[in-house]
Amino acid sequence: MPLPYNPVAHVRTDGVKFIDVLTDHGLDQPVPSCPGWDLGDLGWHLGNVWNFWARIVSEGLTDLDQVRAIDSPSRPSDELLLDWISISHNSLNSALSRARPDRAVWTWTGTNRDALWVRRRMTQETAVHRWDAAHAVGLPYKVPAAVAADGIDEFLSTFAGRSIAEGAEAVGGSVHLHCTDTGLDVAEGRDNRSMAGGEWLVSTLDESGATFTRQHAKGDAAIRGRAHDLLMWLWGRDAGPVEIIGDEDVAQRFRDYTASA
Repeated sequence: MPLPYNPVAHVRTDGVKFIDVLTDHGLDQPVPSCPGWDLGDLGWHLGNVWNFWARIVSEGLTDLDQVRAIDSPSRPSDELLLDWISISHNSLNSALSRARPDRAVWTWTGTNRDALWVRRRMTQETAVHRWDAAHAVGLPYKVPAAVAADGIDEFLSTFAGRSIAEGAEAVGGSVHLHCTDTGLDVAEGRDNRSMAGGEWLVSTLDESGATFTRQHAKGDAAIRGRAHDLLMWLWGRDAGPVEIIGDEDVAQRFRDYTASA
C-alpha cells in the first residue's frame, strides 16, 4: 500500500534539518525529551540507525547471521562526529532511493519485509528525532499531519506491546485515537491529503500487540489532538495538548503500557 507522503524526500529533508541543529547549536545541549542525552548522543544514536539500515537495504541482507556480521562502528570524536552523521545520512538516502520498494530485507519484526517498510520506519525515526533536536534548542517543528498520522498507524502496528514498560498495568479498556487535523495540514513536499488516515479504535493492548481497526468508534477512552501531538504523546513526549474524554485511567494505562518502546 502506498504511503500518503514521499518517504525518501522526508528522510532527506528531516535529516538535513536535524544535522543543521547540531551544527548550529553544538553537541553539548541537553535533550529534555531523551533524558540523559545531549545533542551529540542523539546524533550518534540517529547516525547509527541510519548507518545500520543503509547497510541492510543497500546490501539486500535477508538473514540474521548476515546482519550480525555488520561491523559496529565506534563513536567518532566530537570533531568528526558531524561528518560521520552526514555520511550515514547520505548512505541511507542513497540506499532508500536506489532500492526497489518491494525488495525483501531483514527486519527485527521476526520476518523479512520490503524496502518500503524501511522507508516508512526511517521517515518516522528521523521525524521524531528531528523534533527532539529542535525542541531541545527552542526551534519550532511539527511533524506534518500526513507523516504523523501514518506514524500513529505504524506505532500501533509495529511497536505497541512489543516492549512493555516495567510494572505496567493492564490497560483494561478500549481506546479511540482521533487526529483533529488529518487531511488539513500536509507534509513538506507532494503529499496526498486524502490518503492520510486519522482514527483508530484499539480494542486490546497486551503483550501480543495492539488489536485495532481504522475507524471512528466509541472507546472507553478517547484521545484527541493534532496528529503531531498524538504521535508524540504515544512516544512519551509532550509536544502539544491532547484531549482525553472518558476514562482517564484507561488512557494513562494505555500510554504507560508501552512507555519503554
